[in-house]
Amino acid sequence: MRILFIVLRLAALVTTVSALISRADCVFTTGSCRASNLLSYFTVESNLAFVALLVYLLFHAITKRVEDERLTSVRALVTTYLIVSGITFVFLIVNAGLANYGFLIPTSEKMLHFVVPAYALVDFLLVPGRRRLHWGTALISLGFPLLYGIYTLVRGPAVGWYPYIFLDPQWAGSYSAVAVYAAILAGLIVAVSFALTATSRLPTPQLGRLRDR
Repeated sequence: MRILFIVLRLAALVTTVSALISRADCVFTTGSCRASNLLSYFTVESNLAFVALLVYLLFHAITKRVEDERLTSVRALVTTYLIVSGITFVFLIVNAGLANYGFLIPTSEKMLHFVVPAYALVDFLLVPGRRRLHWGTALISLGFPLLYGIYTLVRGPAVGWYPYIFLDPQWAGSYSAVAVYAAILAGLIVAVSFALTATSRLPTPQLGRLRDR
């Protein structure tokens, strides 16, 4: 079973990296976007974090080290961000017509917003070894999004570009409206993180038991 988990995570790593490289086509091939703008997307940052996590998890599995609470916490946080980015993307697609905002959905976008988050969730739920998380993990999950929001609102006026329309005060109508959207996202992040934290406290199979079957 350990080999199966290693193979699945390796496949997820290759898939995520391939999707990120394909997404970066606008920088290296068509020149239609700036690298700094691409790296400013929450989705891209979340998937890069997932790549780093998968690399560590593969090393962790190969060396047969036991997963500790900190690693489970990181898995929960990254999975939370991936799921929220996927939900947000669906919201943007649904409201694209109302916002007069065009959306192209290439395969790389589908992979990064839907396939990768789905795998991350399955990995968190089914792969044995995770630890029980403290309920405070749900609040800790707001740390990175808070820094991301500050970065985006400071950088946006300086470069005249925002990664998401609901973070653009001109589109939203005011900074107060942006704050409302941010509060909604914060609530969503806490809800998803809370759900994953609750899941971590449920029984999970152990590798030793799986090998005996």
